[in-house]
Amino acid sequence: MNIKQIDLRLLRSFLTVARTGNFVRASEALSITQSALSQQMKELAGHLDLPLFEKRGRSLILTKFGNGLLLKIEPLLGQIEEALMQSLDDSRNIIGTLRVGATNTYSKTIALPTCMELLKEYPSLKIELQELPAQKVLTELMEGTIDVAIIPQDYQFPDLEWKSLITEQFSVIGNSRVIDRLPNTISLKNLAKFELAALNRQFLMRQKIDAQARKENISLEIRMEVSSMGDLLEIAKSGQLLALGSSIALLKDKQLRSKEIKGELLIRTAAVCWRKTKFVNSAMMAFQEKAQEISSSLESEMKKRKRHPKSLASFP
Repeated sequence: MNIKQIDLRLLRSFLTVARTGNFVRASEALSITQSALSQQMKELAGHLDLPLFEKRGRSLILTKFGNGLLLKIEPLLGQIEEALMQSLDDSRNIIGTLRVGATNTYSKTIALPTCMELLKEYPSLKIELQELPAQKVLTELMEGTIDVAIIPQDYQFPDLEWKSLITEQFSVIGNSRVIDRLPNTISLKNLAKFELAALNRQFLMRQKIDAQARKENISLEIRMEVSSMGDLLEIAKSGQLLALGSSIALLKDKQLRSKEIKGELLIRTAAVCWRKTKFVNSAMMAFQEKAQEISSSLESEMKKRKRHPKSLASFP
């Protein structure tokens, strides 16, 4: 074993291969050739006298030793990178690049406002925000191509840390003329006679609505399926269909009204999450704190809108 020959370049490459699971994606992420990356992994394994990966089909799987190494060095590398960046700036300013992922509704209502506030507070900070489907966000998190994410907390991965932000009950959304005629306490049974729009079946929200309908033995007339909450709100504005969706998404909208739909499955919690093994740097900590502030404001606005549904003040 010759650990003195191991440098940060080899360790950073090892982390990237471990997270992506193959040389193709890892070499693209590192901007080096596959042959150069393969040589680096052979060099690292040679210095350690133990194999780091084993091949299973086209994928690379960490050995027991490789997994143990990953868990130990990933947070340490994060600390080193943080220390190096801070050494370039003697102020208390947060520097570097924060990579954020979020699903459609949470990107627009929580992640984007959070990022904009951070940019105002920390002039040297750069942020990359990606709006992605939840499963893609999880993949990017586990591969290390994003640092922190906001997604529904239903996706319980043992390798992730979670911090809850805001909980919402699913709602029926439409213009005031139709929504005002609905009872104050609504179930899916009340909506069975209406023509509806909803997210398509790849989305967790739609899967939960379908599961609640099956549980209540209700058949819903879903006339249109779309792939974003923004499209659902546009459909609701047309007055042709009622939309089943997120009340958070319409907080800035003065035209639409909503009422919560009761049902134990018709609920979700937005949460900020990151890999357990990742060093939580200053930018990630600032993002978590600011996201909680933004979410608290959203929650207050939701309660105000619920108490005074005819006062359609937009979210500041």
